[in-house]
Amino acid sequence: MNLDILSLEDKKLISHIPERYLTQKKIDNFILSRNEEIEKREILSSKPYHIVIETNNSCNLKCPLCPTGLGLSNRKKGKLSLQNFKNIIDIIKDETIELYLQNWGESTLIPYLPEMISYASSMNIWTNLSTNLSINYKNGYLDRLIESGLSHMIVDLDGTTQDVYEYYRVRGELRLVLDNIKRMVKAKSELGIEEPIIEAKMLVMRHNEHQISEFIKLAESLGVDKISTGTIQVNPNESMDWLPENDRYVYPTYSKTKASLTVLPSKTKKQCHWLWSGLVINFDGGISPCCIVEDEKADFGNVFDEDVLDIWNNNKYQTARSEFVSECQDDNLTICNVCKNNTHDSNLNRVGDSFSIML
Repeated sequence: MNLDILSLEDKKLISHIPERYLTQKKIDNFILSRNEEIEKREILSSKPYHIVIETNNSCNLKCPLCPTGLGLSNRKKGKLSLQNFKNIIDIIKDETIELYLQNWGESTLIPYLPEMISYASSMNIWTNLSTNLSINYKNGYLDRLIESGLSHMIVDLDGTTQDVYEYYRVRGELRLVLDNIKRMVKAKSELGIEEPIIEAKMLVMRHNEHQISEFIKLAESLGVDKISTGTIQVNPNESMDWLPENDRYVYPTYSKTKASLTVLPSKTKKQCHWLWSGLVINFDGGISPCCIVEDEKADFGNVFDEDVLDIWNNNKYQTARSEFVSECQDDNLTICNVCKNNTHDSNLNRVGDSFSIML
């Protein structure tokens, strides 16, 4: 398999994926997808290669900038069954390059999550899990997770003291998170395995930015494989006070005042990558066009009613892509035609104080 034929930009998109996960069929589909994105095709011959599966939309925490934590979701609560997960994987396995196993819920609340990951891993799919890890796991759950074939695990560590950590991770216990990280690092070492890559990540906000250096020292002491900081996204009309003072950790499309928020004019509209690369499958089968859309009314279809690949080229997807292609097909406007890839636009409807947009 020759990856040298990929452009530098294309290589960057999949540079985090070890080559052993990349089959010729996946690379061929990826190249076709990238070409169709550049050509701005509305009907695609390529298939989505970046998949998010929301296995569970409940959470043990009450984070104040999350629709789930706020209790404002209009989607019923539930879990994706193991069999339904396997059925989805069977359909997407040949083209999927990366699979993310979380969105608006805490996936490790599912007792059979390790079995889900094992099945995806057996199909040679690179898997990513982001978790708060603030749970008192029983019956060797963390050992099963480490042994599942999981590729990459990100642990939310948004403070080095309980008072700072729980300011955002409401109901979370820092001691529990640290103990669980130590257990997983130890289990991985005893097994002598390279994966999962265990990453400690701090979402930098106004209340915790003073602890960045302490966070790095703490993460290093835990023996994790990777340490990172993240930028928070908020409702620009309600939640700007969460943004840190240090502009290094603030998206450039935000500003310190609502009045000066930047909204790109239509002539410089930036094409949305999601509509040509991937999608979100919710636990109930609903298809969201990207990970910032939680609103059930904005679904593009349901994988339990029709094939995900048929949904990929249905009227809603064609209409959404037309926003960035030519004159918009206004007969079936979607959340994408409202967003227009201006995700920080203060005029978009938000779910409470969260960044999530809704119709």
